[in-house]
Amino acid sequence: MANTSKLIWLLALTLLVVGTLSGTAWYQGRNTLTEAAVVYPEPRPLAPMALTDADGRPFTERQFRDHWSLVFLGYTFCPDICPTTLADLARVYPQLRQLSDKAQVVFVSADPGRDTPDRLKAYTAHFSPEFIAATADHSILMPAVQQLGLIYGVHERGEQDYLVDHSASIALINPNGELHASFRPVFDEGSGIPLVDSQLLLQDFKRIVGRWRG
Repeated sequence: MANTSKLIWLLALTLLVVGTLSGTAWYQGRNTLTEAAVVYPEPRPLAPMALTDADGRPFTERQFRDHWSLVFLGYTFCPDICPTTLADLARVYPQLRQLSDKAQVVFVSADPGRDTPDRLKAYTAHFSPEFIAATADHSILMPAVQQLGLIYGVHERGEQDYLVDHSASIALINPNGELHASFRPVFDEGSGIPLVDSQLLLQDFKRIVGRWRG
C-alpha cells in the first residue's frame, strides 16, 4: 500500500480511537453502548464552510441545520467503497426517513478536479435523486471535512488517472448543525474493503434520534 494510503488510514484510525474512548465512557454509564457509532459526549459545533453543491449553489454549514445529515466523503471515480456505501445508504434511506423525516444524505467529493457539478449530480442520482452532493477546491475542502473527522489524500499518477484515498466512515450531524456521531466502518469479509454496516447504522440512528432533545 502506498505511503499516502497508510497515512490516511493511520490518521483516520487516530480520530476514531479518540472518539471511541470518549464516546464509550459517556455511554457505559447509561448501559446503551451503540453497535457501529461513536457518539461524542458533547456535540461539536462546525466552523464555517463554503462548498458548492451539484446545482452550482453554495453549500455551507447552514445546510445542515434542521436535518440529521449523514455525510460520506468520496469521489465518483472510486472503484469500490463509494458505490458500495452509497448503494447501502440508498437501500436503507426509506427507513432512515421513517425514523426521521429530517434525515438527509450528503456526498462530499474529495476530487474537485474531475467531479464537476453535472457529474456529481448524475452520480448521486443513480443511487437516489434525493442525495445531495457538494465539493470545493482542496484549500477549502480539506479543513471542512477534517472537522467532521474525515480525511483524504490524492495519488497523483496523471492528469486524469489517479486514485483518492479517503475515510470510509460516515459522519452524523444533528439538527443543530453539530457533529454528533461517526459511524465506524469494518472490513467486509467478502470484498475486503472497509464499509459501514447499514443495518447497524439503522439501529444506532434510531437510538440516537430517540434520545435527541435538541
